[in-house]
Amino acid sequence: MGVASSSESPYTASEVQDFTLAPQRLPSAFQTAPAPAATFEPGGSLPPPPPAPCVVSRPAVSSGGACSSGLGVRPSEPSGLSTTPEARGQMSPRRVDALELLAASHRHLPAPSDGRRNRKYAPRNPYVHTDQNGIAAYPMQPTTGYEDPAMFKKYDLDTLFFIFYYQQGSYQQHLAAKELKQLSWRYHTKYLTWFQRHEEPRMTASDFERGAYVYFDHDSGWCQRIKSDFTFEYQFLEDEPM
Repeated sequence: MGVASSSESPYTASEVQDFTLAPQRLPSAFQTAPAPAATFEPGGSLPPPPPAPCVVSRPAVSSGGACSSGLGVRPSEPSGLSTTPEARGQMSPRRVDALELLAASHRHLPAPSDGRRNRKYAPRNPYVHTDQNGIAAYPMQPTTGYEDPAMFKKYDLDTLFFIFYYQQGSYQQHLAAKELKQLSWRYHTKYLTWFQRHEEPRMTASDFERGAYVYFDHDSGWCQRIKSDFTFEYQFLEDEPM
């Protein structure tokens, strides 16, 4: 049996030339025809629908740790479904904790009485000094006369101012302020001090008056000073009933 020579080629001269000039173009012998498109003929049957997508699940693992034989096939789950506790009609632990905190805060709402000061006297230095017999060397409870309004009428101005500024929140401060108002002193809520007219106001309006005033300087001098031209605005006048 002889060997075929190179001149005996199954391709024509034009095919060899096209293949040499354009290597990316395959000869006609290697080209495949496209698949025919599905057509519908009258009286015939429709082409079968494409298969539904499926998801191959992982092999099930038995209690002993060995995989079961075969792979289960299940249909794909629709997208957009949530597996959170809220989607299943349940509340998450974080939401339950938030509702419990809201309920606790509602049970402990501030009462109007929380803003009131305790007017009961409390000693600042509760140390008890006793004598050699173990008896207190001085009274442990304030005298009843110290809470008598009639006693405050006997105090001078320095004593009344001292009680007002150094017995904050006590019943004695209330009595001192009441006595100062009876002596024509007025409390200024902006400057936190007491004023008294030194003379009749030179100008009076519906919301202020201007003139000379005596005021008590409790911050720097602890004395009474005169302010010749002062405008007392009524919005800063403390006028609560005593």
